[in-house]
Amino acid sequence: MEKEKFFRYFLLALTFGLLVVVFYILLPFLTPILWALVFSFALYPVNQKLKTYIRWRTLSALILTLSTLLIIVIPFGILGFVALNQALELSFKILSTIQNHTYQEYFQQLADRLSLERLVGEEELKAISDYISSEEFKSLLSNLLRDLTQRLLQLSTNMFAFIGSFLFKSFVFLITLFFILRDGDKFAKFIERFIPMHREDVHEVFNTIYKTVLATAYGSIAVGIVQGILASIGFAMAGIDYYPLLGLATFFASFIPPFGAGVVWFPTALYLFAEQNLKSALFLLLWGAFLISTIDNIIRPLIMKIGVQIPYIVLFFAIVGGLIAFGFVGIFLGPIIFTALFSLFLIYERRILR
Repeated sequence: MEKEKFFRYFLLALTFGLLVVVFYILLPFLTPILWALVFSFALYPVNQKLKTYIRWRTLSALILTLSTLLIIVIPFGILGFVALNQALELSFKILSTIQNHTYQEYFQQLADRLSLERLVGEEELKAISDYISSEEFKSLLSNLLRDLTQRLLQLSTNMFAFIGSFLFKSFVFLITLFFILRDGDKFAKFIERFIPMHREDVHEVFNTIYKTVLATAYGSIAVGIVQGILASIGFAMAGIDYYPLLGLATFFASFIPPFGAGVVWFPTALYLFAEQNLKSALFLLLWGAFLISTIDNIIRPLIMKIGVQIPYIVLFFAIVGGLIAFGFVGIFLGPIIFTALFSLFLIYERRILR
């Protein structure tokens, strides 16, 4: 008996130790693997429907994987690369413009365009102007510009590394997604056998996670649509000609971590500043910061509340906290963790405390 107990504990300890090693090995691939899991849940109903027409599950998984590559990975990769490249070009242009003009000239133009003298008074305006002319401010701005220039140069030189990293992670994501779509049912049943819970309780937890992923995906799409519409309105009010195109770019950018819609509206506002269209630039900055980007934290929890039955405030902290803790994939992981825990609480109440 003692020998059997020792063998059991030894087997559990060895298994746990190997699981830690496996997790350490998979750590560099963790983000694309998590994204593959999220997409496999979101594509599960489509995959099941497709398998009723195509009996060969390998072919159905391949079709969905290639569709994800063409609809999601390639457009988002191109948009991210173009946005990063344009942001770098715009930043260098702004730096060049600032370095070729005096600080006093910029401040005077800003004061004239925004009528600052009416808002702060003549004495306060003169005090600000004197501080801008001081050596202390010049030194501070010079150090800031030098640091910003170094960071931009470093970012531009790392462009090839960024492209290589994106391609590698995309490959890991797609190949993982393919095998999960093809063999996910077998893998889920294999894991289910080792969970020491009633089968209906395990199904309840899995079903909760599945509903959470779907609700989060629908919430993300809804956020993208609303942000695209708001961005188009803001760009039109700022006097930008190609506002429908920029609104469409905002929709796609809303899915891109970590800045989302800010990838579009913030460089556009900086461009307006560089073109000395200060009122439109200030308007677009306020519109983007307080409306376009903030609406994400309002609409996403509301949409998700329809499919995930947990209190709104808990859902809000799950989304925002997950985003802070895990990055963009935390938008899915945070609600999954909270709803799974809530489901376990209900199972504990039903099985243990009844």
